[in-house]
Amino acid sequence: MKKFLTAAGLACGLAMTTLAQPAAAEVPLTLNAGVGYWHFDSARNLDDNPTPFAGLEWAFNDLLAIEALATYNDTGFSDERPGDVDVAAYQIGLLFYAGSYIGAPKQVRPYVTFGMGKLDFDSDPYDSRESTLHLGAGARWMVTPRVGMRFEARGMNSLDTHDTDLLMSVGLNWYFGKVEDDMAASAMSGGAVASGDEDGDGVLDVDDRCPGTPAGTRVGSDGCPLPVTRVASIKMTVNFAFDSSVVQEKYFNDISELAAFLKRFEDVYVDIEGHTDSVGPDDYNMALSQRRAGAVVDVLVNQYGIDRRRLEPKGYGETQPVADNASAEGRAENRRVMATLEVEYED
Repeated sequence: MKKFLTAAGLACGLAMTTLAQPAAAEVPLTLNAGVGYWHFDSARNLDDNPTPFAGLEWAFNDLLAIEALATYNDTGFSDERPGDVDVAAYQIGLLFYAGSYIGAPKQVRPYVTFGMGKLDFDSDPYDSRESTLHLGAGARWMVTPRVGMRFEARGMNSLDTHDTDLLMSVGLNWYFGKVEDDMAASAMSGGAVASGDEDGDGVLDVDDRCPGTPAGTRVGSDGCPLPVTRVASIKMTVNFAFDSSVVQEKYFNDISELAAFLKRFEDVYVDIEGHTDSVGPDDYNMALSQRRAGAVVDVLVNQYGIDRRRLEPKGYGETQPVADNASAEGRAENRRVMATLEVEYED
């Protein structure tokens, strides 16, 4: 019992310290406490009993948390042997919350948990300690944005004796982290639906310009989904024959894809970069690379209707090879025109 009180006291002390901090220092910490019923494996010959528990839970995000839990049971032998047995369990495990992914209301948060721990048995004439793995499932019901109830069943398997115990529990929890604004909090507690928020997004129906928003969607003050920032990119490479600036027809499809990208994002400008291999004088290669870049620009303008002002041909000569000029294959790879674009947009 002393071990359990020490662990529970530490959990409560840490929670109270967190609660005493200013709002700016709020952390995603939850204090869990309650009572359960410990059903021991029949091989243990121990009486099943109610048991208190206390724990601290740290949320990494809305879906994943880690919890440290302590449980104590004062029981006796089921075979009528005299004496008491103090049983303490110390566990640490991960909690995976399902929430809106299975259609649950916002205030109900189903989860599964698994982890590892220790079991301490203290009795006369012997003491023992076992290592355990646990697996369980439960649900948290948030009565308010900070206070909720928790219902759980978990199995605890001893790695030493292979006995499996079952712990069914119900408890209260207090969340110390940052809560959403009053409207969102009302939606979490169920009040939004009662006051006219049919889709439960935290915006009243009278103000909701996008009714029927799917559960879990982030919305603005008008109830419409907030835009999502995405990235689109494209890379074009056109290779050339030796000492040539003629664009081969087999590359027209690559150029057309760049043209389609530029038509999709009409405010984008792009550098068309020309390159050569190392054969020939530097000045000649610089001019040749400029002609190659210009040839690709001409195709984009004349065949695909791209505004020439959005295209900047730049010749780099032999200064930026991508392959070894010592081989014919490397030189062929270096005779090229390239264009690379990356655009952020809101969807």
